[in-house]
Amino acid sequence: MSDENDAAGTTRRDMVEYGGAILAGGLLAGCTGAESDSDAESTAAADGEDDAGDSSAYEVCMEPAGCLEFDEVPETYVTYKEAWAEMGVALGVGDRLAATDLGYGAVDRLNELFYEQLPGVSFPTAGDGVVDIRGGGDAVDKEVFYEIDADVHLMDPNLPRVYFDWSDDETAEIDQNVAPFFGNFIRRERDDAWGDDYEFYTLYEAFETVAKLFQREERYEAFATLHDEMLETIDARLPPEDERPAIGLLNGGSDPANGTFYVMDIADAGYEMKQYRDLGIKNAFEGAETGEHGKVDYETLLEYDPDQLFIHWGITHSESEFYETYVRPMEEGSTGQQLTAVQNDAVYPAGTAEQGPITNLFQTEMLARDQYPEEFGGEQLFDRQRVADIVTGDL
Repeated sequence: MSDENDAAGTTRRDMVEYGGAILAGGLLAGCTGAESDSDAESTAAADGEDDAGDSSAYEVCMEPAGCLEFDEVPETYVTYKEAWAEMGVALGVGDRLAATDLGYGAVDRLNELFYEQLPGVSFPTAGDGVVDIRGGGDAVDKEVFYEIDADVHLMDPNLPRVYFDWSDDETAEIDQNVAPFFGNFIRRERDDAWGDDYEFYTLYEAFETVAKLFQREERYEAFATLHDEMLETIDARLPPEDERPAIGLLNGGSDPANGTFYVMDIADAGYEMKQYRDLGIKNAFEGAETGEHGKVDYETLLEYDPDQLFIHWGITHSESEFYETYVRPMEEGSTGQQLTAVQNDAVYPAGTAEQGPITNLFQTEMLARDQYPEEFGGEQLFDRQRVADIVTGDL
């Protein structure tokens, strides 16, 4: 760590007055005092879409970091994965994304699959100056965070311990010397590794708080309206619950060549399962006995024998890679080839788990068309131009 980085860290704390004090005090289980709100509400002293030149201090609250006071709107931010990065993109501040997990991410695929349909909007990549938080390697080193020198880290303060193998002291060091960690891990339910229980937000509750952070509440409201209208339209046209389809969802970490699979419950909390819950899709593996992390073998797959098998994260693979990794081993295995889904060419790539508000619109539409083809097949369920207009501020 250089003297220059130390000086920059001290200056940064002028912008965020007491986020580091929360971490240094070990209060990672939630906000303290009357200022904490369980529904991610926060109070902003300055409220407006045009954040340029707005110097009024404002407060934003989210567990487990607590309530942070900002003297100015952050000009750069860092995320762990695409979902939190995309919240910024949706709010029109994607150009402020300084770094994310490019090495293990799928931003190029998101652009190819979804963003190309949005006029004038793209997910920022390395070509736009976004830095890989892994520094081109596998591990996430805290020194990279000094080099990036962002204004805010949109990450759960416990995430570096769980995913980066950092100590809490290392996280507090970056929080104090660079910028605060302000986020909440909501991709899926948290286990004991995350510490004491704290608030678990929905995708749109977290999105609303990020909008308050960037002072872009009007764009959040426009997205929330678009999202709610789409779901209302879908819900009104869904068949009765007893006529809705069931799928077998397998984690992308499954290894068909070696007979190892990890089944997933599509009813679980978290933004990674949002489209399945919203569309009333059923879990074909309901009641299955599994090992750690849902581990099962070919015999369990054959016992439940779903008509359809979906591979979580599947769309992040190319078509050929998906086939060679997941489909061919099942077709060539003595047990795998007995599966109904394999025999009927019904092993499909499922959506990415890392979905923010934009990707979720596309993945919800994609699943609705696929599972309810007679009702939604070929239909656009949301206006692409409207999404682009919201991102660019044409409200």
